[in-house]
Amino acid sequence: MLPLYLRQSLLCFLPFFTICTTSYAQRELWGSSMSGGNYNNGFIFRSDSIGDNLQIVHHFKTDIDGENISALTLAGNNKLYGMAASGGSASAGIYSSGTLFEYDPTTDQFRVLAVFGTNITGLPSNPTLPRAEGKPVLTEIRPGVLYGLLRQGSYVFSYNINTGEFSRPFTVPTYTGDAMNSTLQNKLNRGFYKFGNYWYATTSTNSQCPIASPYSGSFMRMDANGNGIEVFFRAGCLVSDGYSYDGSLAEVNGKLYGTTAYGGTGNSGVIYEYNPTANTYTKLYDFVDYPYSYQVQSLISVGNGKLYGTAHGGGIPEPGPGLPAGGGILFEFDIATKIFTKKYSFTIAGQSIYDLGVFPTPLIHGKNKKLYGATQYGVFEYNPTDGAMRTAGRFHGVGYAPSLIPICRKPAYTPLEQTTYSVCADAPFTVDLGSNNTTAAGWKHDGVLDDKQTTTTLQFQAFTSAHAGTWVCTMTNECGTTVSQTITLQFGSPAQPVITASGPLAFCSGGSVTLSVPEGFNEYHWNNGATTHSIEVNESGGYDVSVDNGCPSPLSAVVNVTVHALPATPTLTEDASGTTLTATSNADTYRWSLNDVVLQTHAATITATESGVYKVYSISEAECVSAGYASRQIVITGMEEHSDQALKVYPNPSRGVLQIRVNNALHGTASVSVVNAQGNVVHAQTITLTKEPATISLEHLPAGLYSLVIHRDIIVLVKKIVIR
Repeated sequence: MLPLYLRQSLLCFLPFFTICTTSYAQRELWGSSMSGGNYNNGFIFRSDSIGDNLQIVHHFKTDIDGENISALTLAGNNKLYGMAASGGSASAGIYSSGTLFEYDPTTDQFRVLAVFGTNITGLPSNPTLPRAEGKPVLTEIRPGVLYGLLRQGSYVFSYNINTGEFSRPFTVPTYTGDAMNSTLQNKLNRGFYKFGNYWYATTSTNSQCPIASPYSGSFMRMDANGNGIEVFFRAGCLVSDGYSYDGSLAEVNGKLYGTTAYGGTGNSGVIYEYNPTANTYTKLYDFVDYPYSYQVQSLISVGNGKLYGTAHGGGIPEPGPGLPAGGGILFEFDIATKIFTKKYSFTIAGQSIYDLGVFPTPLIHGKNKKLYGATQYGVFEYNPTDGAMRTAGRFHGVGYAPSLIPICRKPAYTPLEQTTYSVCADAPFTVDLGSNNTTAAGWKHDGVLDDKQTTTTLQFQAFTSAHAGTWVCTMTNECGTTVSQTITLQFGSPAQPVITASGPLAFCSGGSVTLSVPEGFNEYHWNNGATTHSIEVNESGGYDVSVDNGCPSPLSAVVNVTVHALPATPTLTEDASGTTLTATSNADTYRWSLNDVVLQTHAATITATESGVYKVYSISEAECVSAGYASRQIVITGMEEHSDQALKVYPNPSRGVLQIRVNNALHGTASVSVVNAQGNVVHAQTITLTKEPATISLEHLPAGLYSLVIHRDIIVLVKKIVIR
């Protein structure tokens, strides 16, 4: 489990099953970021109910989990679901597949449910490219059945959470348009919105005037069970009414409100009202004073007759940071008066990743009647009552298109790797489920409630045969109930422990592997003398262990660890021409590099074709690399002649203080290294080359002949120098 949130102590006096906790401690904000994180492919995060104590709980890897992450959807089973637009399987093509994934807040476990682009029963054409980009694209249409968008919204699939079955419930309608009156494909912007007995979604395509301008927008409608879809409303032909519906919808008094990306007076989009009952569209407001689309990210109603939203455009111009249209706004729109007010402009000048940030994404309701959203730096809080903006939890890095979802988190616990225990007579026994948000807990022993076990920790001071059997914990809080795994306790000696390894059992000298067995026992006896549940091994040998809770277990199976010795550091010789290098050691192969760029050859002898520093390491049959290396500085004939045209070094010979002058084409930052006759770098620094001579001091070097090497981008200049 992740660390406990900071929380206020609350003294409770409740009978039997109550565990003290802070009110609303289990109410949290969860979210995802389209990119960013440890691998820059996106991440899942969570915070407390007011956006603080933010923690990243999962980082996406392209070839495992996918990349370009959608917003999360909370299903009725209290688990979170989302899509990755690409990645997930190297064999399916990293950039042409995508994934459907699940995160269980109860157990903090993440898993990929499907990789698109592979053979999936129920989807005969194996479509790829899920709709994502930080948008909500999954909708639970019926209990346990998710509808999602593939092919960037032109393909709808269903997924049964309980059975894992996929199907294609219907085909998204096409339409005709463009100058050639072609057949074009509608694309849904995001997931479905429930209104009355129907589900609605918008497109940025289709209209009442498809030839030759078919890209105004439409509303599609699906029945309550998701059995079919129809184009229910198509936009008119007037640009002034707004066009290209963006999919953000809010419901107020039986009407839906949304925005368009373009059109209106300034072609920056509009706010509109759509009445599904009458199937009518009314423009309410034109976005103005901004030369491009406002790029509205959300609309939300707080019950005061006003809409609040965020947009990536319309903010304060910041030419310095490269944001001539600003970093976005938070706005208010009064439906009755049609008054639009910019409540906050997001700016970035002078900020760090710990400040508020720019490009706000969709707003959500907090239980405290405040609104929460996110920028690329983390979560923010906005109070509609007084207009106060507060910086909340930070990502401590940069995300992109983050989204939030409020959840009431049922009791969470850490799944046990071991669920069956053999316990000796009169031995103490404890197993802790690690729950930090349970308010009431009870354990059933062989189906009968035990009123002595009243916390999420099952504990016995002295185990007896009466305690043997199955134990199941039921945990409850205001959000619901969680039932733990079944734990089986056996009276007698512990079972034979099984050793698990943290990595490969064969590795090179200098590495290690951790061997461990489950916790929960009084004593551990390893054959190397260790007495902890895990040991770090860096020597070859066979390892076994027994555990003891008053009586010893059988010895575990032996785990053999092999530590390969490192090959010797090679010696390096060169022929009379100075260009053929030969490495000698007890190695099988070698690794060569030129100026620290690895070469493709593994031979003992190579021919130098370029000037620079050549290094060689020994590599054993077990692919272990020597600790040290040999090196040579090679200057190919003609390099110094070329350098003489662009580089002047004086005085030469000198007592160690040199002036360097280069031609205009080499001005800028360059790296300087000095290599002795044995090929070792004995001095390195960075200098700035201008029209004035640059000075370097080598007075600390002994007298002798050296090579002065200057690297400027891809240019390498070499000059022999003499220090007296």
